Amino acid sequence: MFEEPEWAEAAPVAAGLGPVISRPQPAAALQNRVPLEDESVDVAVFCLSLMGTNIRDFLEEANRVLKPGGLLKVAEVSSRFEDVRTFLRAMTKLGFKIVSKDLTNSHFFLFDFQKTGPPQVGPKAQLSGLKLHPCLYKRR
Repeated sequence: MFEEPEWAEAAPVAAGLGPVISRPQPAAALQNRVPLEDESVDVAVFCLSLMGTNIRDFLEEANRVLKPGGLLKVAEVSSRFEDVRTFLRAMTKLGFKIVSKDLTNSHFFLFDFQKTGPPQVGPKAQLSGLKLHPCLYKRR
């Protein structure tokens, strides 16, 4: 769903392929907005992409671009969730209902949500279910 933003830097894959192209960076407030029309997307996918501290911004942006009844698929590291129920409650408040969930994998949780409408809470409301733990990598 999210394309590389215009301000991203293009770098050569191997030495000698040319200089790095640098583009100006926009204001921080614009970094979470994708160049898509409101309600223009049928499916949005977040696969290991809810790593930032501004998870809510990304989920609200998914809500903005998804058509009514659109599908949001989330695949995330299972150890990041303290309580899946609080995450699901927060998603409900952000305008999504759970369609399916798969918590059987020991490493990843999979969720399918359907957009039910705009977020039901104001931008200042605290949603504790969106505070996921950082990823912890184990030596093998």
